[in-house]
Amino acid sequence: MKIDYVSDLHINHHVRFNHNQTKWEQQTKLWTEKLMEKGTGDVLIVAGDFSEWNKQALWFLEVASLHYRHVLFGTGNHDRYLISKKQREKYGMSSNRIQEFLDEAAGIPHIVPMQQSVVTIDDVCFAGDGLWYRPLTPEDFSFYMNNSNDSVYIWEGLPIQETPEFLYRQAMDWYRSLDGHPVDVMLSHVPPVHPPISPYSRNACYDCPVEFLVAPHWVCGHQHVQGDFQVAGTTFHMNALGYPSENLPLALKSFDFPN
Repeated sequence: MKIDYVSDLHINHHVRFNHNQTKWEQQTKLWTEKLMEKGTGDVLIVAGDFSEWNKQALWFLEVASLHYRHVLFGTGNHDRYLISKKQREKYGMSSNRIQEFLDEAAGIPHIVPMQQSVVTIDDVCFAGDGLWYRPLTPEDFSFYMNNSNDSVYIWEGLPIQETPEFLYRQAMDWYRSLDGHPVDVMLSHVPPVHPPISPYSRNACYDCPVEFLVAPHWVCGHQHVQGDFQVAGTTFHMNALGYPSENLPLALKSFDFPN
């Protein structure tokens, strides 16, 4: 099986919001078609951070569904953002926005939402979730509160400083249930390790340490890097598109399973 993968699309930074919905949809789908045109895999994995707008993320998935037998996706922190007054009034909490996205995406042919999910395709077992990070030290919380937009735009009906712990515990309760499960490919938005290919020093808001690595292959994102590396027998695949200002190559990458 050949698996194409990508993360951190941040589509709304590449195709800006347009009050002309028809034009915005057309531009988004053209951007997606250009990304898909060199895809050659059987399965596409998208490891979260589509857009600050569900509608735009769904347009992406509609196009991707025409190119692959299966498109597996997880959600990222930006997929929880409520960036406008209208969004906050509509959803109330970020989890409601996520649930709408998952529900509508599930109705698109060939699309497989991976939110605390396990699915087997052609005898390959995939597991997926966004996972979440966990600030612990005063320095971690200072960064979260003063530097991270997550503390501004993610709302779960809790005091701001308690939100990461709440999301982390939800993620880890599910992840620990995979212990002993024969998973072949794991996908998450937040990586479980600090990528050695990253040019940045470790920051607790950018990884989710786990007690065990559940699969021999792991597709993840959140940190805007591109490349493969190995940790404790697991091969990590990262291919973030990032923001236009980062000038990362806008292309899908792939690996074969088994390799």
